[in-house]
Amino acid sequence: MSEPQDAAASTPAPLEPGPSDDLARILDLLGRDHVVTLACRDEQGTWAAAVFFAHEGLDLYFMSSPNSRHVRCLAFDPCLAGVIHGPAHDWRSIAGLQVSGSTEQVPPDEVDAAWKVYARRFPFVDASGQEADPTLAKVLQKASWYRLRISEAVILDNTRGFTHRVRWQRPAA
Repeated sequence: MSEPQDAAASTPAPLEPGPSDDLARILDLLGRDHVVTLACRDEQGTWAAAVFFAHEGLDLYFMSSPNSRHVRCLAFDPCLAGVIHGPAHDWRSIAGLQVSGSTEQVPPDEVDAAWKVYARRFPFVDASGQEADPTLAKVLQKASWYRLRISEAVILDNTRGFTHRVRWQRPAA
């Protein structure tokens, strides 16, 4: 068994210096990690599910089974919340995003564009949906595309101090 690491030595550098603009910081954080844990609700209660995502601006694209509980929840409430973060070894290394927004199934005429966004992030899946791994290819054929449009985000960055948060909201159209 390995020795525990010194917590201070494993604390990553703060997100700053980096983009000073809140929106730029959000986009930077979206580019750092690959999984969003989605929270949703339905008549049975609350639920959470982790999914791989790719983003274009503030739109998160993910694939899921139309029969999964988190997708079925969209009929009850199309607003999902999620958390995106990397590994944290102690409280000082927690940095990530809390997001919420309306989620919808990607319309058929936009699916090719969603594939392209996803394939840029995950090269093991090409834009046509083909995959070298037959197990994954079989699963992807049954999946549908969804888009979460972020309307609110909270940047959480304990590397800048305990509970350092910055709230951002999409301007009203």
